[in-house]
This record gives sequence, structure tokens and C-alpha cells, in this order.
Amino acid sequence: MGNKSSSSGGRLSLVLDAPPRGNEGGSYIAGQTLTGSLYAASKDAVSTPLDVRAYLSGKEKVRVRYTETEYYTDSKGDRQSRTVTRYRYAERRIVSVPIRLGTVAAGAEAGTRYRFPFSIRLPLDLPSTMHCAENGGGGYCDVVYKVKAELKGRGMFGTKKTEESISVLSAPLPPQPLPYLAEPQTHKVNLCCCFNRGSITFGARVEDTSIGRGDAVAVDFACKNQSTQPIESARVQVVEEVHWHAGAHSNYRRHIVADRSFGETERWRTMEKNEMKEHREKSRGGGTLSHRDRRAEMLRELHHAIHDGENRAELRVATGALHSHEGGLIDVRHRLKIKVQTGSCVDNPKVNVPVRVGTPSRLAASGAAGDGEGEEEPEIPAKAHWDGPAMPPSAPPYEPEIYVKPSAPPAEWADDDGDVPLVTATPVFVGTNVAVLGGNVVEGEEDKGDDGDDEGDAVFAATNVKAEVVPTLPNLLKELEFSVNAVGTVRGRVEDEEWRRGVFDALSPSGYASIIKAVSVEFDQPDVAAAIAPAVKGGNFSSDYLIAALRATSSWLRVTLVQKLLPFCKDMDQGEDKIRAELSDWERICTQRDFDSAAKGR
Repeated sequence: MGNKSSSSGGRLSLVLDAPPRGNEGGSYIAGQTLTGSLYAASKDAVSTPLDVRAYLSGKEKVRVRYTETEYYTDSKGDRQSRTVTRYRYAERRIVSVPIRLGTVAAGAEAGTRYRFPFSIRLPLDLPSTMHCAENGGGGYCDVVYKVKAELKGRGMFGTKKTEESISVLSAPLPPQPLPYLAEPQTHKVNLCCCFNRGSITFGARVEDTSIGRGDAVAVDFACKNQSTQPIESARVQVVEEVHWHAGAHSNYRRHIVADRSFGETERWRTMEKNEMKEHREKSRGGGTLSHRDRRAEMLRELHHAIHDGENRAELRVATGALHSHEGGLIDVRHRLKIKVQTGSCVDNPKVNVPVRVGTPSRLAASGAAGDGEGEEEPEIPAKAHWDGPAMPPSAPPYEPEIYVKPSAPPAEWADDDGDVPLVTATPVFVGTNVAVLGGNVVEGEEDKGDDGDDEGDAVFAATNVKAEVVPTLPNLLKELEFSVNAVGTVRGRVEDEEWRRGVFDALSPSGYASIIKAVSVEFDQPDVAAAIAPAVKGGNFSSDYLIAALRATSSWLRVTLVQKLLPFCKDMDQGEDKIRAELSDWERICTQRDFDSAAKGR
């Protein structure tokens, strides 16, 4: 961390306390409390009041490399062209949190030292710190966070500044797994794109599509080879794709962050020619079973194989993987790819499953994402105190919601004379209610660095004072449009009695579906639907709502959605058949146990 301080007329140092023990890589976790102190010393007597303030700043910053064709006239007067490399820069504010530390009153004597303790509750919605560079190019993208502090004077004094960079991890992933059962897909196997060699059908089950960085996830695989072409191998990978843009230009990087092979099983065996002939005759309508019945029989066989764990791979995501992020300038996506290799000049079927990579849920379970539970509570002064004749600084009233841990003075203060007066201000706590999330994109052909001398003024001018939101469905949809934590937003509204009466008691199936569609992070759709279900119509959730939710939810999450919502349905006697009619054969097989459980609970 680089501590930039001005030495003209005094010293300014910002000291931040270490994150709680157990955090990954010495990072703060979104939702935790960051504590520290600003230290200031004046060489001269203070003749005019000084405003003391700090702020947390988080930004997306990108540099995009691109090429253009440039035309010019050579020394002979001929028109020529050449390719030139150019760069475009852009940045967008993620968060700003103003911290008003107080005022140093006029009349403080020369040499007086000041300490301003503070603590900031980091918003839960923050994305992780990251850096990604283009392979072999000059483009890059960053998510960066800094704590900045200012001593802002009047007249000749000007403004003195200092800052510290911090590393932030996004809030831990939910502890409840979000599994995915990939519906078996049948792929034709063609030699040289023309000669049919039969088909391969395979499916998979991902234990959890929310994977902590550095954690392992189990993937079960089942494959039925109905071709004369041997299966050489089957692999599973987690692919990381990063896109960033500035204006009309963009850069891209792709990286494999996990890779494993599946073992061969009896179902991989190739068909003999006579078996293939018999199989094709049945496919044309021969035999005692219809095509749909044969398909359903194979689906049940693969479903059983997937769940018995006969072919399982433990896939560990690299500790250097980036966290998934959908931002204004940067997009980091992950997908789990399963590919069956059938040889050269032959089609190689594959399937892709969306996954997200983030902060492991175990960090929340261990207390690392809390407020320092288990640590010794420091002593906190009940009020501002001072030694010597200097006038104490004023500060906002101390909110006792959280204790501020003491920050050690900067190293250069160690040799100071103990007789020099020390003024300690009342500790200041800043909650998430003053955080301003999001901002406009600023771009150009040059890197303008930070916002300049007026950045602090802009942050404090934009202090967000939350207005009361009227309980209406359009207002809820608007909130979800900008919310990174959709589940938390919805749960907060469901727990509010006015919102329950004004929105959820009168919610229609189409309105319920519109809420699910408004969730920007599709992984959250089943949890949002389940959070609302108990409040719908005063607890009278019906099959019509579940069907509306099915039509609004991403296709790969439909099984999970049914599993979460069936227990809330009050009309299963009349509604079960309607729900089943909305499902595919595979979805009915995957949810059979859940329907059986719902029937027992009637």
C-alpha cells in the first residue's frame, strides 16, 4: 500500500487495520467493517479551521487496445496506408462512501498531532478486486479500491491528501448449493461431416454451480454410445472469459481455470454393425416401444447413472481464477464445459453449463465475513480527549453500533517527542446507508488517473440520503434493476409489513413472473422466487404462480425452481397435473421425488 502524504506545512498519514483473521489473501470481505485512523501533524499554528474527511472509492478501470488503418502521403507524394495501435481508457465508479471525520479549529498550536479513528461498513454488493491483462497485448482491466483522506483548508493552506489501496473480496457465496442436472443431449456422430456413424447421448450433474475460488466441485457424468465410433475421452473444464470495453472498442481473454478427465465406463462401448442396424430399424418405428418410450427409458437409465456416482470427477478451481462479475465496463463469466472426444474428422459433442466463481462460502461460516467475532474487544474512549493546550477537533457523534479497533501510529512518529500534544477525536462509524453505488462512465484517449483535486468534493456532494420508497411493484422492479444482491433486496421487502400488504398480498402470477425476470444475476432466480412465495396472497401460493415462474426462469434453473416452490403450493390436488404438463420428460424424471414428497405433505 502506498501512503501518499504531503509534507508541506505538516504530515498526513493514513493507517488501516488488518482484515479479520482467516480472510483470504489479506483482503477485506464485502459486508465486513474496515477500521483505521488518519494521523495529522501541523508544523505551524492553525490559523483557519481545517476540514478533515476521508472516503472509500471503488472503480472499474480499463484500457482497450485496438488498431486502425492510417493513411498518409510518403516523400514521393504517393498515398500509403499503415496499421497503428491505439488505446482507449474508461472508468466507472462502483462505490463511494464519504466519512466526515471532523474539523480542526483555529488556534491549535504548532506541532500538535491529531488522530481521527474511523470505521466503514463495506456494502455487501461490492465486486472483488481484480486485474486482467490481454494475452500478448497492452489492454487490461481492473477493479480497484482506495481509502483516501484529505485535510482541506482555506486560503494559502490548500488541501493535503493521502491514500491507501485495499483489496476487497465479494460477499461469500450462499452456503446452500445450487446444483444443475444437464438434460441429456443426443448428438449425431458424423465422419468428415457427411457419413453418419450413429449418435452419442450424454448428461451430467454439477453438485453446485456456485464455486468458491480454490474449492472443488463434483461433476457426475453419464454417456450412452449408440455409434460405431469409439469414445477416446471425456473432459470437464471450467472456462473463464473476460470482456472489457471502452466506447466501441473491446478486448477479450479466455482462460481454463479447472480441468479433469472422466473415466471410461461400460456405456462407452461402441456398437457392432448388427447392433447399429437393429437400433436404426427401431428408430424408424420398429419394435414394441414408441420412440418417446425408448427416449424416456434411456433418460431414466442416464438419470440413475448420474446419481449413482459411477463416473465422478472432482474439479478444483484455480486459486488464481477471477471472481465472476457483471459490471458496467468489465464482464467476467465462467462456464463448465463437458466435451466428448470421438477422434479426428469426427464431430465431438459438448455441453456448457453456466457457473459462477466467487468467495468461498466457508469464509462466512467461519466468521471471517462477520465483524470480528471472537477477537478481543479494544477499549474505546467514551469521548474525545486531548493532552496539552491544543483545541480538540469536532466530529459527528459516535454511533456505538461497532467498536473501532486502535490503529498503530505511523512508523515515522515513533521518534517524536512524547511531550508533543496528541488530540484524539471521537471515533466515527459510517454504515452502508451513506454509500453511493454506481456512477457514469468516463472515457477518453488518455488515462486521466483519479478524478483530480475535486474528487473528494464530488464524493461528498453525491452523498446518498435514502428516500422512502413507496411500496409498489414498479418500484420493486426498479430496485432489482440496480441491485447486485437481489435476494437480500427481496427478503427485506418481504419482511416489511407495508410491502407485504401493498405489493405481495395483491401480487398476480404475471407480476410474480416479472419480479423473477428482473433479477439480473440468473443464479439468484430460484432463491428470489422462494423468498416471495410465502408472502403471495397472504400465504396462498398456488400452481398458477409456479407455472408463471417456470416460464420466466432461465431454462437450466427450472428443476431447482420446482424443487424450491413445490412445498409452498396450496392446491397440489388440482395443480399437480398442470405443473407436470409444463415440464419436459427429463424435468419430470428429475423432480419425481419432489412431487412424491409434496403429495405426502398434503
